Amino acid sequence: MSRSRAPTRSGLLVAALLVLALLGACSLPTEGAATSVPSDEVPYGLVTSAATPSATDTSSATARGTVYLVDAHQHLVPLVVEVSITPLRPLVQQLLLRLALGPNERQRTRGLATDLAPGSTLVLRSVDGGTATVELRAPVQDPSPVRFPIAIGQVVLTATSVVGIDRVRFVQADGAPANVPVPPVGEVTTGALSADQLSSLLAAGTSPPTRLTPLPGDDPALSPTATPTS
Repeated sequence: MSRSRAPTRSGLLVAALLVLALLGACSLPTEGAATSVPSDEVPYGLVTSAATPSATDTSSATARGTVYLVDAHQHLVPLVVEVSITPLRPLVQQLLLRLALGPNERQRTRGLATDLAPGSTLVLRSVDGGTATVELRAPVQDPSPVRFPIAIGQVVLTATSVVGIDRVRFVQADGAPANVPVPPVGEVTTGALSADQLSSLLAAGTSPPTRLTPLPGDDPALSPTATPTS
């Protein structure tokens, strides 16, 4: 009857070395620290495209847009604001929302104001052939006869600061054409207005910024309301 032998120290050492060799061959990590892998070594499909924004990823793409405020002499001056770069209609609505906000405290200290009535909202109803249709809602009353043409100029110049918008016409809540004043005070129209027709409202020496180019395509989803002026 044979008697089993206890493994010698040298035998245990050989066995341990064999286990380590097998672990290395299987590429199992021997330490707890994570190891980065170059992206070109990762199999296709395991890396998402979220790290690289696409041309339509508006969450990270911004641009410099323009809204028009009023100086102490009742002239229009351009104010550069940051907006998300989007297709045409959402981009114009963003600027109208920003215009409806009115100047902030720092801009007021610079003498900038708005002639839109308090609580006014601006809603882009449609864009057709370069004409933007805008509904101007004033919950209390329209601006005074002196200020109303300036307010209309603010909207027209702001909307036409985007490539693709050449004119603005105004409608009432029911979609019927709205009578709006144009300079000189006393003239009214239901037609579309261009930036050229309102150039006399600009402050002397004002050079309008480069028009903002929207992304291709369009998004039919527009905000039904705009933030009221303060």
